[in-house]
Amino acid sequence: MSKKLGVLTIHGMGNQRPDYANALQHNLYEQLSEETIADLSFKSIWYHGDVQVHQDRVWEKMVQSGNPLDQERLRKFFLNFLSDAATSEFRPGEPDSSYRRIQHTILRQINALRVELEDQDRPVVIIAHSLGCQIISNYIWDAQQNKGIWESGEPTEFQKLETARLLVTSGCNIPLFVSGLEKIVAISKPNNLFEWHNFYDRDDILGWPLKPLSKGFPNAYDNIVTQDREINTGWTPLSHSDYWEDKDFINPVANLIQAIHDNLSGYTR
Repeated sequence: MSKKLGVLTIHGMGNQRPDYANALQHNLYEQLSEETIADLSFKSIWYHGDVQVHQDRVWEKMVQSGNPLDQERLRKFFLNFLSDAATSEFRPGEPDSSYRRIQHTILRQINALRVELEDQDRPVVIIAHSLGCQIISNYIWDAQQNKGIWESGEPTEFQKLETARLLVTSGCNIPLFVSGLEKIVAISKPNNLFEWHNFYDRDDILGWPLKPLSKGFPNAYDNIVTQDREINTGWTPLSHSDYWEDKDFINPVANLIQAIHDNLSGYTR
C-alpha cells in the first residue's frame, strides 16, 4: 500500500533506546483515523548510538579509578545528559565529528523514509524532543545554507526537508544554545504551508517558548514559529520527559497530523 505522509521523530538527551518512539506512535495512532494511519510512514531517528559507547567508556574509567564519587546515579545521569548536548555541537567543521555523524544518521532515515513514500517528495511531519529540537534545527539550517555535511554536495529538496509541513518541538532547549549570540536567527520556512508548533511546560526548566527569542526581521523566531503552546505535563522539572505520553501533547499533535492528511489533495509547495 502506498504511503502519502511521512513522520520523522528525533529524541532528546539521555540514554535512549532505538525503540524510544514506540509509545508515541501508539498514542498518536489511537487518535488518528484508520485511513490516515494506512497512509503514514513512521520513521525514528536514533542518534544516541553515536555517542553512548563513548559515554560508557568514560563512566567506567571514572568508577574504576579509585577516586571516591558521591551521588553516582545522579552523576551518570548528568554525564549522559550534558555529554549529549556538548558532543552534538562539538567541532561541526570536522568530517569525522559527532556533529556530522549525527547529521548522517538523520540523512539515512530521511532517505529511508523517501523509499517508503515511493521515492516521491511527499509531505513530512517532524516531531522532536529536548536536544533533538536543536539537532534537527541544525540539520535544516545546514541543508539550507549548504553547510555541515552539505559543504561538498547539494541536498535534494526532500533531504533538505523542504516538504516538511509541520515541525513539532517539545521540551525545546534551543534557547540554551543561542542565548549568547548577538543576532538570533531561525531556519527559513521550507514552504508556504509549513507550521512550527512548540510545546512547553512552565515547570520544565529545559523546555522554553521560542517566539520571544527574536523579533522584527524575516527569519526571526517570532515569524517562523507558528505558536508556543503551554501545556501541563507535570508539576516538577521531571515533566521534561513526559510530553510524548501526555494527552495535552498527543491530542493536539494528532489533530495537526489529521488535518494535514485530510488536506493532502490540495498540497502544493
